[in-house]
Amino acid sequence: MYQAIFYHRNTPTPAVFHPYLHYPIYFRELPEVNPSKLIDSAKDTLNLLPDVEACLKQLANSYEFSKNLMSAAQLSKTETVEQLIKSIGLKETPKISYNPDGIILNFDHKNKPPHCCYLSVQLRWR
Repeated sequence: MYQAIFYHRNTPTPAVFHPYLHYPIYFRELPEVNPSKLIDSAKDTLNLLPDVEACLKQLANSYEFSKNLMSAAQLSKTETVEQLIKSIGLKETPKISYNPDGIILNFDHKNKPPHCCYLSVQLRWR
């Protein structure tokens, strides 16, 4: 094998020629990683966890609450479902969607910067 430099889109690109292949093998050079945005997103998402935990504890520990939520969702009473979730006392009310198989709660910081992340909780009931 021998290495050569090719120009792909006016950029020098290293390539290796294998003795039995009739085409070059290109190597992509990746930029240096910068985890600061990832760290900021993780820190911002940690602020959502208390609301998620409170919601999940209410659903896990209250048979009556879970039954009311499922009944309202089955009857497509969106306002009632939202009102039940708001009654838990969350700081950030999640965006709620449901289908016959379960419920999806999307927690985010609405329009507050930074618009970096959201936390989605999908729970099955069937």
